[in-house]
Amino acid sequence: MVNVSEAVAARLRDSGAERVYGVPGLAVDPLAAALCGGPRAPEFVQARGAESAALMACAEAKLTGRPGCCLAPPGADLLRLLPGLYDAAADRVPVLALVGADPRDGGRGVRHLAEVSVYCEEVSGPELMADALHRAVRAARTDRGVASLVVPRRVLAAPAPSEAPGAWPEPPPVPPPAEADVRRAADALDGAGKPVVVVGNAGRPASGPVTAVARLLGAGVVTTALARDVLPDDLPYLAGVAGPFGSEAAAALLRDCDTLLLAGAEDLDPALLPDPGRCRIVTVDPEPDDCPLDRGVPAVRVTGDVTAALTALVPLLHRAADRGRRNRVEQTVRVWRAEGETRAHRYFGTSVNPRSVVAELSQRLPDRAVVVTDSGTALDWWTRHLRLRGGMRSLLSGHLGLPGAAVPYAVAARFAAPDRPVIALVGDGALQGGGMNELITVRRHLDRLAGLPPLVFCVLNNGDLNRLTWQRRAAAGDPLIPLSAEVPALPYAEWARLAGLPAVRCDRPRHVASVWADVLAGRGPLLLEFVVDGETPPDWAAGVSAEGPRPAPLRAPRPLAGLLRASG
Repeated sequence: MVNVSEAVAARLRDSGAERVYGVPGLAVDPLAAALCGGPRAPEFVQARGAESAALMACAEAKLTGRPGCCLAPPGADLLRLLPGLYDAAADRVPVLALVGADPRDGGRGVRHLAEVSVYCEEVSGPELMADALHRAVRAARTDRGVASLVVPRRVLAAPAPSEAPGAWPEPPPVPPPAEADVRRAADALDGAGKPVVVVGNAGRPASGPVTAVARLLGAGVVTTALARDVLPDDLPYLAGVAGPFGSEAAAALLRDCDTLLLAGAEDLDPALLPDPGRCRIVTVDPEPDDCPLDRGVPAVRVTGDVTAALTALVPLLHRAADRGRRNRVEQTVRVWRAEGETRAHRYFGTSVNPRSVVAELSQRLPDRAVVVTDSGTALDWWTRHLRLRGGMRSLLSGHLGLPGAAVPYAVAARFAAPDRPVIALVGDGALQGGGMNELITVRRHLDRLAGLPPLVFCVLNNGDLNRLTWQRRAAAGDPLIPLSAEVPALPYAEWARLAGLPAVRCDRPRHVASVWADVLAGRGPLLLEFVVDGETPPDWAAGVSAEGPRPAPLRAPRPLAGLLRASG
C-alpha cells in the first residue's frame, strides 16, 4: 500500500518538480526514502546543510521558473533552513519547504516558518496532506514566495487515503492593464527630455517591448541586479546595473533623468530613485503593491501584465525628435565601458588584477552560459566587467547578499540545466563562509557531472573580506587603512584536489586569459583559484583608490555626469 510520503513524491513529480534538495533526519526519513524510491519520485539531492538546501531550491526556481523544493527535519535544521528561505522570500521566488514536525517545540517551528512564508500550515492527519500540498503549491506560484508545510513523521509514514489526485493549480493569469492607464503613461512619457527605463525582475518577459520603448523615447536603460541578464550587454544604450554599488553610468542616468519608467522594477532599491517632485515616474507592475516607491506617488501607475502594458504603450508613443540625448547616453555608456577595459588591464606588482579575471572570462564565455556571483567584491567585478550575450543567464542572491550563496546556486544550476556551462565567481571569504561545504556535494556526484559542460568555481583569493575593507576605507576617507577583515590563508586548489576535484591555481597576470581558455574548453567540475590583488578598489571606492589618480575618460573629454547634463 502507498504511504503518504510516496503519494507526496509522486504528486511533486507530476507537478514538474525534478529535484528536492534537503538534509536527512528521523522526522523526515519516510519522505526522504520515498524520494529515493523510483522513477515516479523527484531526485533527492542531499546538501551538506539545510541553508544550502534552501538556497539550491531558490536557485532552481530562479533558473527554471518552477517552484523549487527543499526538505529539512525540525529543530536546529529548521533554523538553519531559514536564511535560505529568506533569500527566496526577499527575491520573491516560489519555493516549497517541507519540514518535519517536533511535538515538543510548542509550535515554535511553525511560527518561525510563518515569518518568512506566504503560506504555512502544519498537517495534522494523512487525510489532510493532499489538500495542504495543493494549497501550498498554489500559494508559492501565485504569491511568488515560500510555502511551508510542517508534517509529523506519523503522517508521512501513514497509509495514503485512496483518492484521485486533482489537477495541479496554475497561477492565475495577470490581468491586462487598463487602457486609460496606458494612455496616461504615454502622455507622461511623450516629450520627456531625459528619459530612463529601469527593468526589474518582474519585467523579465518584456525584453522586446522594453527595447522598443527605449528606442522611441531615446532613453537609456538600466537593470536591477536580479534582471542583469534580461537584455544583452552589447546594446549601446544599456548602462548596467542600478544598485548601491552598481554601475557609474546607471547612477549618472538616474541622477540626471527627468522622466523615469519603472518596468517591473519591484526589486529596485527605493533609495536610488530620484525625488518624484523633480522627476515624473511611471510604474508598470503586475500587482499594485509591487511599486518600489517608498515616498510620494508615481505620476502614472499601470497595473497588469508588464509585457502587455509595454506592448500597448509602443504604438501610442511618438519617436523623439531630438536624437542628441540618445547619442549622449550612448557616449556615456561607451566611456564607462572603455574606462572599465582600461582598469581591467592595469597591474600593480605581481598579483592578478581581479578586474581582469572577469574581463577575460567575459571575452570567452561559452554560449548559453550561466554566471553566478556571490557577495563581496566578486559582485563588484560581476557588475562592472561581465558582458552577457543573448541566451545567457545570471544568478545571485539579490536582496540579502548572502555570503556563500554562489556555490549552492551553481550546484543547483548544474542539476537544473545540465546542458549549460556554469561559472561561479566566489570570494575567498564567501567560500569559507559556507561554500566549501557544497563542493563536497559536487564531489559526491562527480561521476555523473564529469562529462557535462564545464562547472567552474572561480575563487578570488585576496586573503580579505575585501568589500568590508573598502567600505571601511571609504568611510574613513583613507586608502592606507590596512586590510581589515582578514580571511585565514588556505590553498584552495590544493584543498579541492584533496577532496577529489580537479583544480587549477593562477597567480601570474599574463596567464589569466590562457587559463580561462583552457578551463572553459574542458568538461565537468573544476575549482579555479586566482591569487588576486586586494588593493584593487571597486568603482564606488574610487575616491580612496590605491591606484592613484584616475585616468582621463577615453573617447570623451568630460565625466559621465557632465555628458548627461549637457543634454539639458
